[in-house]
Amino acid sequence: MKNLLLATVAVLTLSTGAVFAQDTGAAVGGTAGGVTGAVTGGLIFGPIGAIIGGFTGAVIGSEALRDEDVEYVRVHPTEPVVIEGNVDVGYVVPDAIELHVVESDPDYGYFYTNDRVYFVKLSDRTIVYSPGTVVAGE
Repeated sequence: MKNLLLATVAVLTLSTGAVFAQDTGAAVGGTAGGVTGAVTGGLIFGPIGAIIGGFTGAVIGSEALRDEDVEYVRVHPTEPVVIEGNVDVGYVVPDAIELHVVESDPDYGYFYTNDRVYFVKLSDRTIVYSPGTVVAGE
């Protein structure tokens, strides 16, 4: 247990520099996802779990979009849609929901529901990110 605690502290310490050194959402998301995945995997499955969890978390975390994309959807709000059930990252958006393309990144779209904006990978209509409540502005 002591070794696991020391390894966790070492991973967190080493990754902190990368988080502060980068200013893009993908770098921060990938680093944070990698650290979270490594710690969780290590706690549950030991060293092999830490390796697999770190890699998986880094890949998933790197899906984060740029700040410019969030700003774009803030100044280009759309009519909110109603979706029944739990909407979160990984949710596949039904075809009946109209998605609006992010101007600076045509691989992603967005929609508003439940006072939140959600970013969607257009190729498979999967929600990949939500910055939370975004106040529309000009």
